Amino acid sequence: MTKRSTPLLLIGETSNIRDHVAKKLLEEKFETTEIEQMEQGPVSIILFLFDRQSAKLSIYLLQQVHLEKYEMDQLFIFDDKKTNSLADNESFVQSLIKASTNAVELFFSDVHVDSERVGDVVAKHLLHDLIHPSSHQMVKREISLKEKEIVGVVGLGYVGLPVAVGFSEHYPVIGFDVDDGKIAKLKKGEDPSEQFTQESLVATKIDFTTNAKKLRRCAYIIVAVPTPISASKEPDLSYLEAASQLIGENLTPDTIVVYESTVYPGATEEVCSPILEKASNLKVGKDFFIGYSPERINPGDHEHTFRTIPKIVAGQSAFVAETLYQLYQNVIKAPVYKASSIKVAETAKVVENTQRDINIAFMNELAQIFYHLDIPTEDVLAAAGTKWNFLPFSPGLVGGHCIGVDPYYLIHKARLAGYEPSFLTAAREVNESMVDHVTNLVMQQIVHHQTPWDNLKITVLGGTFKENIGDIRNSKALEILKNLLNLGLSVQLCDPHITEGSVQDIYGISNKSFDELEKADIVIAAVPHDVFNWERLKTILKETSTVIDIKSSIPLHYIPKEVTLLRL
Repeated sequence: MTKRSTPLLLIGETSNIRDHVAKKLLEEKFETTEIEQMEQGPVSIILFLFDRQSAKLSIYLLQQVHLEKYEMDQLFIFDDKKTNSLADNESFVQSLIKASTNAVELFFSDVHVDSERVGDVVAKHLLHDLIHPSSHQMVKREISLKEKEIVGVVGLGYVGLPVAVGFSEHYPVIGFDVDDGKIAKLKKGEDPSEQFTQESLVATKIDFTTNAKKLRRCAYIIVAVPTPISASKEPDLSYLEAASQLIGENLTPDTIVVYESTVYPGATEEVCSPILEKASNLKVGKDFFIGYSPERINPGDHEHTFRTIPKIVAGQSAFVAETLYQLYQNVIKAPVYKASSIKVAETAKVVENTQRDINIAFMNELAQIFYHLDIPTEDVLAAAGTKWNFLPFSPGLVGGHCIGVDPYYLIHKARLAGYEPSFLTAAREVNESMVDHVTNLVMQQIVHHQTPWDNLKITVLGGTFKENIGDIRNSKALEILKNLLNLGLSVQLCDPHITEGSVQDIYGISNKSFDELEKADIVIAAVPHDVFNWERLKTILKETSTVIDIKSSIPLHYIPKEVTLLRL
């Protein structure tokens, strides 16, 4: 909540703009007043002079106020450069400026556009100067509504690229990444993350670059770099710290830096902001500003996209929050929600994914219980799901860089505060245990069928962390593959989405096409990409094979009768 004791007097006959600005100020808890309601004491005046006729009336109304009775705090003058209404009232306005502690004069070069848009811009500048007043007694700015501010995006992976593409529909965008190879591909319209076609990417006109100096032209810099965990399950902020250092070295006054990367509560202000200050030699909240808008990109999902997913924004002040609200609302069809603080927005993000982690952990524990009880999990969930308030979750592998990582950020912060989050930790342990559970299923089948070790062949279908993308970060399917290889088993992998060579480099085996697969004793359907044609499953099975269908994705009529089928 914004606290301010000095009432704001809005004077102007440009009623639509004035009323819109008044509404915005009230939303941020500023006290506004009318001439007839004024009481003696401090007052700040907002003067609208957008055309000569209304300016004359505004000046006349103000002249009727015996200003000597009041203590003038801040003075804000909004004028149309084309009509320059101030010229007719220069001496009176100058007397107001001298009487005020701080004066801000803004000239609009193209005010005759949509009044709501003008009102939004006026409100944004008002909030800026009310909350972050200049040290100068008089400030003059010229505002052009036709010139669009440049948006910079740092980090062009699964999150940053959709953000850059989304903003490019309404703003000039500079897309920065340190990866020369990635930038070279993007310039040719090739998307390494397989989210955009070449035609759509070329049409964006994004300035893809590895030249960090170009960020100096940006009014907004959005940070979307990875925030993984270390081998000991602790937050790894090295990418975020490096990005903050690079941005700080190229930061110009009045820029708003917006972090979208997932972090623990407090990281933006406690870790990133000091790096920006030190690298730029600028002061946060005075020379530049910070905000947070947690990413909600769902790779491979063409329904829930950057433009259609509701967005959270937060800023270090009401000015920053309102500015980011307007910025994102210009490019997003879904609602934009203003969180009460940066910490609240940071926490909301980790809570979103921690909630999913907990619900899936419940399903995974049930799956392991039902395995021992010889009860089909899928049938139980179908029956339980007939109740109106039963939540539709399913067992499965929890990997990737969101659900399998974000809870550790909240666990880390809780422990720093002296609280041991046993429930969150237990959920993580259950989900992490599913790799060993599937590995044990494989070993049990080998023993049950008494398959000769030398002739045994295992196939893993799908190696990414989720369906229909090529991202193998924190892939639990590949952890299962690694376990089986470490046991000395002969394993083959098929995943059309994984880049050629990446699996070979890590695990020493090739990524085969479906047609290249040898018939296998055990087939693990780990990641059911849409590209897999389950009708052809029988062509990669032996007569007495076992199929482990982790996500229950294979229609039963594609499973030969003599084949053993296991599901979680």
